[in-house]
Amino acid sequence: MASLEFKDQMVPQEIQDCVKESVRATFSMILGSEPAENENQDKIGGAGVVGTISFVGDITWLLMLELPKQSAITFSNKFCGFEIDYDSPDMGDAVGELANVLAGDIVGRLSRAGIKVGMSLPTIMRGTNVEPILPKDVAKTQIGFTSPGGDFLIKLAGSRDGYHGRKPGT
Repeated sequence: MASLEFKDQMVPQEIQDCVKESVRATFSMILGSEPAENENQDKIGGAGVVGTISFVGDITWLLMLELPKQSAITFSNKFCGFEIDYDSPDMGDAVGELANVLAGDIVGRLSRAGIKVGMSLPTIMRGTNVEPILPKDVAKTQIGFTSPGGDFLIKLAGSRDGYHGRKPGT
């Protein structure tokens, strides 16, 4: 996995596989069971919280962790060890930290594969069917997951063909 690019508006399969492995490892640790891919992604959504993290380096892209309301409540309570009200500012902090932990695992996996990326701080949004406005020619995909704690989506969006961000440390 030495050189990856977003070509033909496709998210590289290596990135998708890395993200899936990180999701399974991270959420298994938090929830106590491994989430499974959910082919019925169109039913996941509605009101919820989204944590977005950008990756810049050898390859530039972003990840969105989309938690429907009940999943956000369940995941944050398990992650933090105490109840968090959905409407409180603490919910944003908890989902931001969940996204951070997931992104940190992804950075580590990519680094071991020879891909250097740095990650941003999380941006948190709460609403109904929150979607980023992306250029029409950007690679994007989504992966649905289901777990005993609830369903959730991971959305990935890449940079335009041939664009590379700054290498970490430069």
